[in-house]
Amino acid sequence: MAMLSPAELAALIASPRRDVLSVALDIDPTKPEHQDEPPAWRIWLRNELRRLLSHLPGDTRRQAETSVERVRAFVDQERPPGRGLAIFAAAGLWDVRTLPVPLRNRVRYGRPDVLPLLWAADEYEPYGILAVNRERAMLIVAYLGGTALAGADRLELDTSHWRFAAGRPPSFTKAAGMGASRGVQRDTFEARVTEQLRRFWQGAAEAAAQWLQETGTHRLIIAGPEEAATAVRRLLPDAVQSRLIAVVPVRSDADVEEIHRATIPVALAEEHRRDRALVDDVVARAPGGAGAVAGLAPTLEALAREQVLTLVADPDVETSVMQCTRCGFVTAEAAAVCPVCGGAVEQTSLSAILPLLARRSGATLETVTGEAAATLRAHGGIGGILRYTVP
Repeated sequence: MAMLSPAELAALIASPRRDVLSVALDIDPTKPEHQDEPPAWRIWLRNELRRLLSHLPGDTRRQAETSVERVRAFVDQERPPGRGLAIFAAAGLWDVRTLPVPLRNRVRYGRPDVLPLLWAADEYEPYGILAVNRERAMLIVAYLGGTALAGADRLELDTSHWRFAAGRPPSFTKAAGMGASRGVQRDTFEARVTEQLRRFWQGAAEAAAQWLQETGTHRLIIAGPEEAATAVRRLLPDAVQSRLIAVVPVRSDADVEEIHRATIPVALAEEHRRDRALVDDVVARAPGGAGAVAGLAPTLEALAREQVLTLVADPDVETSVMQCTRCGFVTAEAAAVCPVCGGAVEQTSLSAILPLLARRSGATLETVTGEAAATLRAHGGIGGILRYTVP
């Protein structure tokens, strides 16, 4: 079970179908409301599916009923793993995705609605936790809503070649804290331990840097006792120093869940800080045309010109736009025919078309929540950073 990237959703994003039932659910089993039978999410889904059908016109409703019944049967019979569930259902289409993080509850009929998945991939972007102490270096990949152990490596120092070690090699902690030796012998032993620790922590720092580069992970938190965590921070290669969010103190014997709980506030604060900085940049630069746009019409125009580098949107803003059924041109203006090719136009939801618009123009879609979303909402709920400007 893993997060989904836009590339993995490409077929759904590009699909021309208008008959897809899209379901996104928070099924987190750790929440009390989901521990009853039936769980709260299943009750919500039943009610929402009923409401959806009641608002569809006759022919469309009859077409949707088959998919609705299939979804109902699935959630009644299955116990999906994970904390998030997405279903895309239509004639000849049955696509079920489980995620390690909760999704926002949402049901749509028409275009495949992948925005909740893209929002989750953005909001719950994985971050690396390098947990270190004197005995171990453990690399954890974590999400704000869950934890998955990506790999762990425990370095046991073999002290059998050292003069004062006898019998079964002691743990690294015991070896480093031995008090039986005296004088020069003790100094030599401790010097060896210190050097071995430095090599161990340097190896941990370099391995974490390699993992960050290989996986494209942009955030790292170092967790551990002050001595170990500070040492690893200093040894982290320059190439990935900018990805370090913070050093979080945790007990030497902390388990994965305790480490994750200690890092959640730091990771969440960093995510929201980034969102605020991005939106503030868009809002500040847009009025003067200094490499940014804000508002529905200006942003759609910039997307059509493939100017947008980073598309920023509040996923909760619901508005309709007009799309050409022939060339795909999208406009915020009411129109009887397409202003580009003269083809027929139809009304569609902005949230349904947004991922496709971003993909067509080569833009990265960033969804924001909280304070950042509130700020963006005052400017139409959508904007973007431009890759170039036009006079």
